[in-house]
Amino acid sequence: MSNHEELDDALNAVSGEGRATIDREGVQTHVDVSEVGPIGVRIRGISVGHAAADIEKRANELPERLRALPERVAPVEIDAGLGGAVLRTKPEDMRDRKFFEVEIRPDRTDIRRYKVEEEGREVEAFPMTRDQLRRLIDEVSDPD
Repeated sequence: MSNHEELDDALNAVSGEGRATIDREGVQTHVDVSEVGPIGVRIRGISVGHAAADIEKRANELPERLRALPERVAPVEIDAGLGGAVLRTKPEDMRDRKFFEVEIRPDRTDIRRYKVEEEGREVEAFPMTRDQLRRLIDEVSDPD
């Protein structure tokens, strides 16, 4: 079964809201789904597992590779000593007080979209075609 079929099967198994999980050679990717359609999905977030990565190198290279996201992200915080980095939508690219945040860990990368509210920020589901989601997973999966 191809990775595309595996992702489609996992998405189709979600009825309404839930988590779609795919396994690539023992490394799992989880998609937090809020809505699934035949062409696209609305997701609240994605956690892409990958081989151990050099945090600093990944944080500096990933912004150029992330083409499936509708907004560019840039490093905001990189601390290899603490084992992580955060990338966010560039302020000039933010619209309607919404931004993407990419949290890089040695063995996984998490992506969420947030909306800034009076009380703070809240996770906001965002739409993607299934093809964009596949590309996003591929862009994040290869750590180096």
